[in-house]
Amino acid sequence: MKKRICTRRVIASLLVFAGFSQASGVLWAVEAQQKVDIRNGSMGLAHIKSNQLDDLENPVLKPRDSLFDITQLADQSYLMVGNDGLIIKASKKQAAERLDSNINHDLFSTHATKQGDVFLGGANGSLYKSKDHLTNWSKQIIAPNESIFNFIELSTAEILLSGSYGLLMSSRPPYQQWEAVNIPWADFLKEAWNEFGEAAPHLYAGCTNQRDELLVVGEFGLALKRDTDGQWSKIHGGAIEPAIYGCQLSNNGKNIILVGQQGMVYQTSNGGDTWAKKDIAKSVDLYSVEKIKDLFIILGDKKKIYTSLTSSDWVCQRFIGDRPLGWFVDMAVQGEDIAIIGSNGGFKVTSYASFVTAINQLNNSKELVSCE
Repeated sequence: MKKRICTRRVIASLLVFAGFSQASGVLWAVEAQQKVDIRNGSMGLAHIKSNQLDDLENPVLKPRDSLFDITQLADQSYLMVGNDGLIIKASKKQAAERLDSNINHDLFSTHATKQGDVFLGGANGSLYKSKDHLTNWSKQIIAPNESIFNFIELSTAEILLSGSYGLLMSSRPPYQQWEAVNIPWADFLKEAWNEFGEAAPHLYAGCTNQRDELLVVGEFGLALKRDTDGQWSKIHGGAIEPAIYGCQLSNNGKNIILVGQQGMVYQTSNGGDTWAKKDIAKSVDLYSVEKIKDLFIILGDKKKIYTSLTSSDWVCQRFIGDRPLGWFVDMAVQGEDIAIIGSNGGFKVTSYASFVTAINQLNNSKELVSCE
C-alpha cells in the first residue's frame, strides 16, 4: 500500500520528479519550480489590489520556497505555509514577515479557527497549535503517522483533519484530543479494491455549508458526505478513476461541484443522486473551487484560473505580468477578497469585481487576460 505516490495537490508542486499514481492511473510530471527566474536572488510577492499590479522583491522568501496552503487570520492578514517549516504572515498592504517556528519539515496545511487557535499540519503526522501571537507552537500527537493535508471547521467549532492513507480525525475545543473517524472503506471502495487491492485513499480536501453538512474528497474519485445527523455516505467515486482535489457545497446541500485530475468537473443538483461530467481543461489538473456571490472560481495548474457566473460556461484566464504564481495551489476567500498562493512563492490578492470585469469585458481588465 505504501508504494503509492501521494499526489496531494500541494505535494505535486514540491516534487521535482515524475511519478505514477496507481490509484488514478494517471502519469504526471512536475517541473522544478516552473523555471523560476532567480537572478534577483529572492522570490517576490505579487500583490493585486484595486486593479493595480504591484511586484515587490521581498527578502522573507528565498528561491526554493514553496507555498502550499493559506488561511486568513482574525486581523484580516494571511498565514501561508510551505516547505521546510516555512511560515509567512502577509497583509493586504504588502507587508510580509517570515515567522520563526523551529519547525524543519514540510507544512502542507494551516487553519485559523473561530476560537482563535491556529493549526499547522504537515508530513508524518506533524500537528502544531498556537494561540500566542503565532510565536509559540505546541506539538500535538496523533496516532497515525500520516501527512495532514486539510482542516475543515464546522459552525459547532468541531474540526476535522484529513490526510494521506485514509487519515480522518475530529476534535472539539480546546482541541487537545483527536479521535479517529471510522469510515467503512471496504464498502465505499469495493470496486477499486477488487481491481487495485486494499489501499486506504489519500483524502485531499473538504468543504462544508451553513447546515454543517460536510464533504471530504480524495483518491479514487471519492466524495464522502456527512449529513447533519453525523452519518457518512459515499456520493461519488470508489473505483479506479481520477482523484478529486476540491469541492464546493451549496447551503441547501443539493448543488455540488467537484474538481480534480485531468481537468474534470463533476456537478450535481440533487445532492449526488446523479452527476454531470464536464472536461473544461484537458491535461490540466484542477486544485480548488470556491464560490463568491454568483461567481465560481477554479484554480488549475499551469497558471490557469477558470471562472463562471453560471457554473456551466467556464472562461479560462491568467494573471497579467511577468512574475507567474507557478502552479496555483490554494486560495482563501473572505468577503469579496480572494487571496491565491502558488507553488513558487507567489501570492496575489484580488477581488470579486475584478474577476467579473474580466469575464464580461476581458479587454478592459487590468489584471487578467485570456488563456488563448
